[in-house]
Amino acid sequence: MESIGNFLAGLIINVGGFASDFWQNLAYSNVSIWMVLLDILLVSMIIYYLFSLLKGSRSISILLGLIFILIVFSISKALNLLTLGWLLDRALTVLLVAIPVIFQPELRMTLEKLGNRPFFNFSKTARVDYLINELVETTDYLSKYKIGALIVIKNVTPLKEYIETGTVLNADISKHLLISIFQNKSPLHDGAVIIENDKIVSAGSTLPTTFTDKNKAYGTRHKAAIALSEQTDAYVIVISEERGFISFAKDGKLEYNLDLATLQYNLNYLLKPKNNENISKSGA
Repeated sequence: MESIGNFLAGLIINVGGFASDFWQNLAYSNVSIWMVLLDILLVSMIIYYLFSLLKGSRSISILLGLIFILIVFSISKALNLLTLGWLLDRALTVLLVAIPVIFQPELRMTLEKLGNRPFFNFSKTARVDYLINELVETTDYLSKYKIGALIVIKNVTPLKEYIETGTVLNADISKHLLISIFQNKSPLHDGAVIIENDKIVSAGSTLPTTFTDKNKAYGTRHKAAIALSEQTDAYVIVISEERGFISFAKDGKLEYNLDLATLQYNLNYLLKPKNNENISKSGA
């Protein structure tokens, strides 16, 4: 108990000393307090922006795990826990080398998302409007006639390994083509259609399947949608063959039995450049 008290006291003293040194250095420099505040504000905005890009991805959990290890390592050093400190010191050395490998998909995804932010994109809205309209009309038809379907919309994560399991089409997006693909007599109707930008890149593609307990109630299409959205940042539309229910998968979560208005809202919100649209759920 005494060692913990000493640790907390030392921590407070160190923080106080750091703050004192910071203000002394600031007083000796020619930098105004407003420049310092602007500097802190910009750094805070960058950190917030990066966290918002990573929000919902598996990288956040990994990052929090690394922060936790750093905190425990600091505590072990302060309390002179030699064995724990030695183990964590070795673990951190390995992790520092492994971080670029561990975060490689997330780093690439974040940079690509940054490049695709609305302020870099001025010509996307019209194509996205057309894509959303075709998807909603296709879903309406398939749901009405209880035709099972699995439609994947690529976001940033490459889907090449899944595209190659099906028939590559690279066809322009069209509700008539989508409807014909999912007809029961079509040889491609059992697989998934993968859409990238405004192209149907493949049909009849095989997706991964999740078998966790929480997903036992779902059919094969729904499990595949959940699994793909867990492993990538793709969005997946599912139409049930038995009831014609519409579902939507994102980030490993499935919204079940949606109406068309909710599906269109989801697509608008996720696919349209945010600075070009003021989307309300009541209007398409």
